[in-house]
Amino acid sequence: MTDATAGLPPFGLSLDPLQGESLAGFVLRLAHRLHVSPNELARQTGLTEQDRLGRARASLSTWLRPSEVSSFALTTRLDPREVRAMTLEPFASRYPPAARSIADVRAGRVYSMHTDRWLFPTTARYCPHCLAGDGSDIQHAHGGPWQIIWRLSVVFACPLHKVFLEHRCPHCHKPINFSSRTQLVPRPAATGVHPAHCRSSLTQDVPTTRPGAPCGAPLAHDPRHHQPGPALLELQRKILGLLGPGRPKRQAQQYFTELILLAGLVMISWPRIQPVGTTRPVAAAVDRHLAIHDGVDSRPYRSTAAPVDALACAALLQVTDRILTADDLREALSPLAPEENRTRSGIAPTRHLIWDNVFKKQRSACSERFQQAADTIVPTFRRTGKGGLRLPSTGVGLQPEHIPACLPHDLAERHLGFLSDTTPKMRRRAAAVFLVQRARGGGLDKAAQFLGINPENKRLGYTQLLNRRLRTSGMARDFEQALDAITAELLAGPVIDYQHRREALATWTLEPENWQHMLTRLPDTSHRKPLSDDRRRLAVSSYIWTRVTEGEPDFAPCPPHIAPDPALRAVWTRERHNVFHWLGTTDHQPYYGTLKPLLEDHAEHLAKAVDRTGSSTLPVPAARKTLASSP
Repeated sequence: MTDATAGLPPFGLSLDPLQGESLAGFVLRLAHRLHVSPNELARQTGLTEQDRLGRARASLSTWLRPSEVSSFALTTRLDPREVRAMTLEPFASRYPPAARSIADVRAGRVYSMHTDRWLFPTTARYCPHCLAGDGSDIQHAHGGPWQIIWRLSVVFACPLHKVFLEHRCPHCHKPINFSSRTQLVPRPAATGVHPAHCRSSLTQDVPTTRPGAPCGAPLAHDPRHHQPGPALLELQRKILGLLGPGRPKRQAQQYFTELILLAGLVMISWPRIQPVGTTRPVAAAVDRHLAIHDGVDSRPYRSTAAPVDALACAALLQVTDRILTADDLREALSPLAPEENRTRSGIAPTRHLIWDNVFKKQRSACSERFQQAADTIVPTFRRTGKGGLRLPSTGVGLQPEHIPACLPHDLAERHLGFLSDTTPKMRRRAAAVFLVQRARGGGLDKAAQFLGINPENKRLGYTQLLNRRLRTSGMARDFEQALDAITAELLAGPVIDYQHRREALATWTLEPENWQHMLTRLPDTSHRKPLSDDRRRLAVSSYIWTRVTEGEPDFAPCPPHIAPDPALRAVWTRERHNVFHWLGTTDHQPYYGTLKPLLEDHAEHLAKAVDRTGSSTLPVPAARKTLASSP
């Protein structure tokens, strides 16, 4: 308690807080009972001490300093716990926008306005029946509770009275918080206005001009809107249950984070997202909300703030909750993914980029199920703040070093056959690169370099062609599902560290002794044009490398002693292509038909040696013993 508030005397009369009442509502009711203005009551209870202009700030209803709690509790004869219950503090551990706003207030970043788009700066909605009171003498005289929970944008209906919340006065048709969004209550200097009556100015056209007389019309009335159906009431009860103490806090935090994120994405994608099962009046409210916004805002993006209109908000939350609770979340998210063709979708790319800025800040607060689905169905959004690089997917389970640089042919054909307009080599290479990107994050180029695919021209297929083709043809989801299936198969089999193999064989070539032993097993080729054994040894070394590392011939490392010489490198490249060609047509080539199983056998033993000891050299005796048993 400060020196200025230490001498504040307790009031002779006070009130007991009503169930769920907000600080603003209590101030209105107590000021009405004491026949003073809310501004004067705030001054006498110490709520204006922290403001240099002597105002009761709107942020007081979010969080109170200990000194403010003490002085207010002392003067109003309340328990400090009752005072804190009238702020957003009880919701901080369950409703992330409340936690963020409290953090801003405590840090001194926000005093009069709240910046979170899913938390109203002051009470913006109300239930007419709740304000009418319960029939008791005290509520008949001073009205029912202005509930603190009405400040949460996700509260759109009153389950007790089964009505949508209102946000306008039935008489002047102005929003109830139109007069001021920076102070604890509207028109705080006005005296004698009933707490359940409208305090908006009758002559005020904009909230920044000097106010006129308050409207004063009763807000307790028969609702103008139709009643919410059973599905919406059930959704509201579910939300209120998560806000209460009976559910795990972590579960509530994740649900509201995902609900708010997806609601913003639904607004961005509206009307492309179809509100299946949503009633026509409720869906029409969303259309009106977005039409008004788009009509006055020429910027190429839509605001993802919660609509004040309870019907519009209910529609958005209903669609969003159905997406979140779908059995196949990835399938449910697919209509929200950005499209390559802006003309066809009608959605400016900027909208998704702005949504991405919010998602990447709150991604860690989402469930693993949501992260994994959003990472793959909406890949544009998986980016870090620095350099725009993608984040690694969660729950993948496959490490990047366990991914072969070129998927085995049978595995790729089982799952990627639908990409019939791309070559098998491209399918195998692209899938491997995308799998690495999933596992380690970053861009596709970095993933390709990790696999040893270094030439830039070899990366154009998936960075520019395949990726674009998947998006424009609508096969992006099919491709992601294929990657899931490939991942499952790779995890089900022996886990191989292909990166370790690539590193161990980066400068390896077949030992001359082992090569000479292989030559003794080959048919006589004296009738053919002689070929340098060393040139052929280096070429078959590349073949063994591809078998051990599951890599592509094009990316086999050039022997270090000839790599600096362009002429020797060209000869090696040509000979390598020739050897791979003849090894692929062994039916009519006795020489290569005999050589191929010898190379396969050597590759098998070399792989085991690398995995077991890290050595890339097989001793000649072991190799001879192995080769002697070869057919």
